[in-house]
Amino acid sequence: MEIKNELKFMFTAHWKYLAVSTACKLNVFDAITEDGSTATILSEKLKLNLTSLIFLLDALTSEGFLTKENLTYSLTNKADYLTENHPESLKYACMNWSAEHLTAWQDLDYTVKTGQSSFKHIYSQDFFTYIGEDPIKLHNYHRAMFEYARDDFKQICNYIDFSKHKSIIDVGGGYGALISYIKANNPGIDCYLLDFENVVKNACVDSIVKISGNFFENIPAISDALVLSRILHDWDDEKALAILKNCYDALPKNGTIYIIENCKDHNLTDLSLLSLNMQIMCQSFERDSSAYKNLLFDAGFKFETDTKLNELQTILIFTKS
Repeated sequence: MEIKNELKFMFTAHWKYLAVSTACKLNVFDAITEDGSTATILSEKLKLNLTSLIFLLDALTSEGFLTKENLTYSLTNKADYLTENHPESLKYACMNWSAEHLTAWQDLDYTVKTGQSSFKHIYSQDFFTYIGEDPIKLHNYHRAMFEYARDDFKQICNYIDFSKHKSIIDVGGGYGALISYIKANNPGIDCYLLDFENVVKNACVDSIVKISGNFFENIPAISDALVLSRILHDWDDEKALAILKNCYDALPKNGTIYIIENCKDHNLTDLSLLSLNMQIMCQSFERDSSAYKNLLFDAGFKFETDTKLNELQTILIFTKS
């Protein structure tokens, strides 16, 4: 009976996530004041149906995101992280998986049958082209990635001494969480953030030069070091190699490239679901360190060393031969 009950709960587990994600999308957590708010006040403020909102608020209370006393709802510490202005907000990370990602996952059988991206099958475009055409979707995606990167990379300077470099480019660095940590810990290094123009223009970075560009076309040869954080896993081997060849051309002799990825052989965490997600969204997958080394070798790089950054991610370090 325990197994049957476990299965029954699993079948509807997405209800909980979608309730929380919807609260983020509708700004429910942000609208609740410090002293708490009633459903009636929230309904008027957010222009939401009162009956349905009460069901949502009660569900959020049941899941520990809100407390309810005398018809007044208040945020718990868990919900604080899903508000817009919390310094460690995860609001956009929460919303990231409930829109097109969720739709693409519902077509998982197509990916398993064909080996092709179900996202591209549904939307007739690859994921990055699709979000690039909608400024709001693009901004929300990069806000989500920033929230993950802010947590993942905050200790990076405890593992890597970047001070030996004169300059470094964060290639495809989004809103610049990683390069900001490097600059804050190494103020004497010239730091650059490279991404599409409609991405870098919205990046709030201090003392970092923003460069508009496309890593499939050209990477400026202005630095003795490059970092690619969670870039290569988005692409199949052919496209990943194209990126790396541009990196090779951009670096001087003995220049350094830092590759940060979830290496399967360096993880205690099973990455099968992550690989399924990459297949669905990008027709890629999570590789092991030997696969990344082979890609870098094919691009002309020499392996130097690797170091574990956190529970999931490993830093692979290579130099230009």
